[in-house]
Amino acid sequence: MDDLELLLNIGNIILDTETYDKALQSIVSHMNKFLESDACSIYLYNQNRDQLVLMATQGLHHDAIGKVNMKPSEGLTGQAFTGGNYLFIRDASHHPKYKYFPGIGEEPFNTFIGIPLKDKKSSHGVLVFQFVDNKDNTPMLEKLLITVASIVSGMVLKFNITEIYEESEQIQQSKDLVFNGMPLSNGIAIGAPVHMIYHYIESCQKKYDSREEINKLEKAFELTRAELVRLIEQIRSSDEHISIDIFQGHLLMLQDPSYKKEMLHHIGKYNKGAAFSIRYVSNKYIRKFKAIPDGYLRERASDIDDICLRLLSNLGALHKSVELEENSIIISDRLTPGETASLDLEKVIGFVTQKDGPSSHTAILARNRQIPAVSGIEYLLKLTEFADTIIIDGFKGKIIINPSKTTIDEYRLKQIALKRQKSDTKREKVDDTLIKQNGIKLHSNVSSTLDAAKSAALNADGIGLVRTEIFYLQKKGDFNYQTQLDLYGEILNNFPEKPVIFRLLDLGADKRLRSDIAEDNPALGLRGIRLLLKETDLFKEQVKALLNVSKNGHIKLMVPFITETREFVDAKNIIASVAEELGVSLPPVGAMIEIPSAVFILEELVEKADFFSIGTNDLFQYFCAVDRNNSHVSYRYNPDTQSFISLLDLIFQKTKDSGKVVEICGEIAADPTILSILLHIGYKHFSINPYSLSNVRENLAKRLGSATYGR
Repeated sequence: MDDLELLLNIGNIILDTETYDKALQSIVSHMNKFLESDACSIYLYNQNRDQLVLMATQGLHHDAIGKVNMKPSEGLTGQAFTGGNYLFIRDASHHPKYKYFPGIGEEPFNTFIGIPLKDKKSSHGVLVFQFVDNKDNTPMLEKLLITVASIVSGMVLKFNITEIYEESEQIQQSKDLVFNGMPLSNGIAIGAPVHMIYHYIESCQKKYDSREEINKLEKAFELTRAELVRLIEQIRSSDEHISIDIFQGHLLMLQDPSYKKEMLHHIGKYNKGAAFSIRYVSNKYIRKFKAIPDGYLRERASDIDDICLRLLSNLGALHKSVELEENSIIISDRLTPGETASLDLEKVIGFVTQKDGPSSHTAILARNRQIPAVSGIEYLLKLTEFADTIIIDGFKGKIIINPSKTTIDEYRLKQIALKRQKSDTKREKVDDTLIKQNGIKLHSNVSSTLDAAKSAALNADGIGLVRTEIFYLQKKGDFNYQTQLDLYGEILNNFPEKPVIFRLLDLGADKRLRSDIAEDNPALGLRGIRLLLKETDLFKEQVKALLNVSKNGHIKLMVPFITETREFVDAKNIIASVAEELGVSLPPVGAMIEIPSAVFILEELVEKADFFSIGTNDLFQYFCAVDRNNSHVSYRYNPDTQSFISLLDLIFQKTKDSGKVVEICGEIAADPTILSILLHIGYKHFSINPYSLSNVRENLAKRLGSATYGR
């Protein structure tokens, strides 16, 4: 067997083995045979106990697995771990760092080789080889073993086998498990965890009849198998030149016993529902495939996702509407705008996510609604899988899983103190006379009918942005004409005499259905007006619905994601043709400035567009190359930078003589410092989250009462 074949075989072991412990054992057995060593072992670092633990071995006694452990500072294995480099030692038993473990069968070994399992940040364990005879060290051997260790390290990192809480039963039985993350929104929440995976929601506290769920799963598998068989036969008998290979591959995957077996185990042992088990297990397989370097194998992840959707559909759960209980805490890897739109936020008291940043949609939503939120907790879904209760401390950025009665009582007192503090600082009604006298307009951004009602109650000057794509996502694509008429009409009813700006469907990037075709870089892909000009039926139907309700209010239409004048002109021509067909007047049509290239064609756009809205969230991301949803770089999401302020100043200078309204859209206007800068530049129209209206109005009243602004 040559070196390349060895690496491929290890890759196949990782792909094909049912469980992680079996994968580790297969790897050490394979490596032991290939290198003709007398023992090959893998030690993994348990951060919770600060110990290296023997997790797999071929050559030492198997009874020692899970029992032999040492501090990272102990033994030759510890030296390889802390040193972070390839370690080759002859006459190992006489080395000063040698640590003896009686009864595990390592007494006669002389040569020791230790290779740390690590990534760029830290080590996760050690791959160890031991030989009875002295072994020669060569550069080729060192390179090979470092490569092998890199592959194994990737698996360790991807599948979380280094953590003590991989064993779910331990979490289920433990109390007061504290995990630290990143604070997104202040506050204290005590409630029941609810997992949200790919739009499917399941309360961790719900009890299922395991037999009934297993029967449902078996039926879904049978229906899906029959569906695929019929599909293959239909393709074979048709004249269409469609390959059946992909569907035959799906059938083979579906019939893989390990796939269904893990779901059955999930239902039977952990009392989970069939739908949740299908999604949960499928996600594990998807992550497994995506971790494979080979491009063909990585693409099999989408096949698993397709099978999963077929199973959920045949289970009758794909479009299932799940009612949230009171005091629900949403647990997810990351929440998209569409997913939060599908939630009854009146029953949500907290968010805990794995990947959201402090400037993400989730963070902004949580802060605006004063919902405690924490992010940046690794392996979140696994940690909380069997939690009955969770406490969120949004001030310190931590969660407590299965808190004891003493801990709950402690945090209840903190909640009472916070409530008392809020009542002591109750806001008085703001005199907005100066705001009106200076021609400043405060509109609201709306993502739901509840937001529209809230905006009206807070006396907003109108709606500066209706995110129609959120309604589309909330309906999971079932966004028919009548549905649109009802939704748009309900929003307009809240503002019969004030302007309402409807943004045309801005689908794409983070605002898309999970089932949409995946793009390598969706933020730069088919989104906004690009998608609408391609999907003209969808575009025209929305415009038709908006124009038909326009008689009930003062609506304006806004075109998203403009990068060149031609796009806007094409979009406006389509809107005009629908208006002519319906025999109604063409409402004002504006352009959203959220792509830097649009700034440099403003001289042309001001001749075509009736108004402008600056989408500051996207504009900053594209201008400064910062993904606000990425927790690794979200700390750089700071619109209060000289370069971005200069860009906003440039936009104002290019449009100020046009006589057309230019509105600042986004939460930067809720920041008192940035708001002052925007006023100084000359901006007077702002559209913000309705839950920020009172604070912004108060800041404006104070600022206008004590200073002058403008040019």
